[in-house]
Amino acid sequence: MITLSPRLSMVASLVREGKPLADIGTDHAYLPVSLLEEGRIPHAAACDVREGPLSNAASTIEAHGLSDKVTLHLCSGFDDSTLQAYEDFVMAGMGGNLMEDLLDAAPWLQRPGTHLVLQPQSHGEDVRAWLYRHGFSILRETATRDNGRVYIALESAFTGEKKEYTLSDCFLGELPKCDASERFDHFREVLRRLTARHDALLPYPDTADERELLEPVIQDLEALLKEEDS
Repeated sequence: MITLSPRLSMVASLVREGKPLADIGTDHAYLPVSLLEEGRIPHAAACDVREGPLSNAASTIEAHGLSDKVTLHLCSGFDDSTLQAYEDFVMAGMGGNLMEDLLDAAPWLQRPGTHLVLQPQSHGEDVRAWLYRHGFSILRETATRDNGRVYIALESAFTGEKKEYTLSDCFLGELPKCDASERFDHFREVLRRLTARHDALLPYPDTADERELLEPVIQDLEALLKEEDS
């Protein structure tokens, strides 16, 4: 049995049970192999844009006797047409802006039944904005710490309803509703980043509009962090 890292365990906790899963950017295929060994999914597609990681994935799959339950796909994002047979997808361990690009390149994902589990390494706010704009509902979010760094992940489903959202929605999402204590560490880092940006703009009068956009988000983050001590 594979023992997943805290980051991948977090991602695994958001995957729907009983559904075939396509792991986009699978690397060593640890996530789909673990889910298969636990009996949580019936079969999987392990996808990567590079031959090296896909070879690593093949070795993991073979070592665990799961070659009959995993198909390997050398592709960039979702550009293998056979992936359209899937409804459930994971993207983990890549930057949020790359996620946006890959999602943009696959408009067929915007259909009833599509379920996404996303773990952006950065720019989670941009990923949330993309989901809101394209008719996806964020069902839940969580956070964890792995090797000294805090990671977040979210579960989303296509509803077709495009959400009118604020900047706070983009930076906070559904994370305040989870019970993972690591969410506060994430909020502190976001607050640090936005406060630094806000203060760097103070000497420039023509940046007033951007500062006014940031201020409510900063206030919301400060209010959330007060909950940590309550």
